[in-house]
Amino acid sequence: MSHLNRIQHYLSTEGIRITFADVTDAAKEAQEIHHLPSLSAVIMGKVINAAAILAMDFKNHEGVSLKWVTNSPIGVIHADAYEGQYVRGFLENPDDGSVPYSPEVEPSYVSNEGKLFVTRYSLLKLPYVSAVDLKKGDVAACVSDYINSSDQTLSYVGIEGKVDEKGQILRMAGFIAQLMPEGDEKLFHELFNDQKKWDVFEESDREDSLAGLLKKDNYVLLSDAPISFRCTCGEDRIKHSLQGLPKKEQESLLEDDHIEIACHYCGKKYEISRETLTKWFNEDKGGNVQ
Repeated sequence: MSHLNRIQHYLSTEGIRITFADVTDAAKEAQEIHHLPSLSAVIMGKVINAAAILAMDFKNHEGVSLKWVTNSPIGVIHADAYEGQYVRGFLENPDDGSVPYSPEVEPSYVSNEGKLFVTRYSLLKLPYVSAVDLKKGDVAACVSDYINSSDQTLSYVGIEGKVDEKGQILRMAGFIAQLMPEGDEKLFHELFNDQKKWDVFEESDREDSLAGLLKKDNYVLLSDAPISFRCTCGEDRIKHSLQGLPKKEQESLLEDDHIEIACHYCGKKYEISRETLTKWFNEDKGGNVQ
């Protein structure tokens, strides 16, 4: 099982579905783009990982967007997974680096009476949003609470991150296990509970290795794809967003020779001239904005 920077979907003969994602390089890229210290970097990486594993309907290219309102100093976290193999994310208020990451401090930054909003997109359904009040716990525990309450499907989530002595991301991976209808509930509880911790990084057949579990004959690999950081920003998206502004706000943008817009997700900067803005606004309104 070579799973570095991969997203993989499995189904066992006992009726247990597992979606695994390793988003190491995507988490590293997010940390570099946003200059994140270890605490924000690991939390950001875990939320990106959560978005990836929640997009379970790979046949219909399900997309998932998370808006994680932490009610803590790091503010709101945004993460998207789409087209079955791309992720992106950003935090609105990264920490200052004074508190290094540790599993013990994570819950106080991600589940301080906050709220998680999940938007799902699919080829088969219209987008829909669901939400859950966050209980005390780390990112994985919060996502487990969400999926168990929203889908009412017995589920378990495990997400782990590693950093070096300088606080740089080394690995980031996680999985979601779900009991399918008519699945073996007793086996599910034996495999996935708060007392049993699966090592998502170990490649051997060691007893606590998730890779070892998935190598067993009763698990069938349904889908395997690379996963990477990729942004969807571009001038077309900026154009449509600006065309939706009220007329007064559009006119205020035309007071300068140009405006500069930076993408929150990837940091790319776009310089839009007054001439281009005028053209966009006239296209949308059918009028003559000067």
